[in-house]
Amino acid sequence: MVKSPSFWNLYAWINRGKQRKEVLKLFQDKPLTAEEFRKDINQKTNLKLSLREMSRHLTSFTKKKILKCMTPNAPYGRLYQITNRGKLIRKEFK
Repeated sequence: MVKSPSFWNLYAWINRGKQRKEVLKLFQDKPLTAEEFRKDINQKTNLKLSLREMSRHLTSFTKKKILKCMTPNAPYGRLYQITNRGKLIRKEFK
């Protein structure tokens, strides 16, 4: 499959950020809250992300359609799911 320049621009944006790259590489295929994922990534890596940092990454990934917020109207504990686009990009990092 030939990937578009916009795909590679998005890949490059993720690759430029150590935290962004780790967040995408370790995001599971099941819906997760920011807190669940923060605990998971902090256990599996030497990153120690705060909830604020994790929420910022998840929000920026949602804006770029790498993740989808499954519960956008929830005041807290929103669930995020990786999109097909996110899976394709994640595959490039593995």
